[in-house]
Amino acid sequence: MIKAVLFDLDETLFDRSRTLPEFLADQFTRFQPRLGEVSLETWRSRFLRLDAKGQRHKSVVYPELLSAFGGDPDAAPDLLEDYYQCSTAQAFEMPGMSNLLADLRRSGMPCGLITNGETRLQSRTIAALGLADRMEVILISEAEGVRKPDPMIFHRAAEQLRLSPEACLYVGDNPEADVCGALDAGLKAVWFNPSGQPWPDRLSRHAGPALSALPELLDLFKII
Repeated sequence: MIKAVLFDLDETLFDRSRTLPEFLADQFTRFQPRLGEVSLETWRSRFLRLDAKGQRHKSVVYPELLSAFGGDPDAAPDLLEDYYQCSTAQAFEMPGMSNLLADLRRSGMPCGLITNGETRLQSRTIAALGLADRMEVILISEAEGVRKPDPMIFHRAAEQLRLSPEACLYVGDNPEADVCGALDAGLKAVWFNPSGQPWPDRLSRHAGPALSALPELLDLFKII
């Protein structure tokens, strides 16, 4: 029986794919004289490619961008600090997030968050989305010293909830870090897959139930 639901953050509760381009347009406008000979469209497109869906640190991304377009190399630290300060100031939530969390709270279901990333940045995102007051536990990999898919971070969340791993359900968009990580740790897992991507052949574990939208989670409780 599921007694708690744990969520991933980026691209599960936080719509990073929508938020980041909006921030980049604003940043480009404010820093344009220092960025070199480049249009917004080209700057933003190159950033998103180099960013690799958040897998590459921005301390690497910004110098590469400035070098590519003849920008001021001394602007890199300022752009990085601006990213930390402003990139999630206007964070967009995934459609249905607030209603789902409200429904879970009304049902008495505890919720938590396990996210990989830097504490400084992820904490700002969590605050921007108003998640701190809606989660019983929040674990950020940098602060915990362990990252998904390591079972330890999942077990730590379950322990803080005073539940066994088997009583917890994890919802995330990353097949390896989120779904396989949770399953290997003994949790139940649901793959959040709004774009309808195929399950990676290289992963031996199967996704099991998948969500195309967050509100579908309540219906899944009937079959998990």
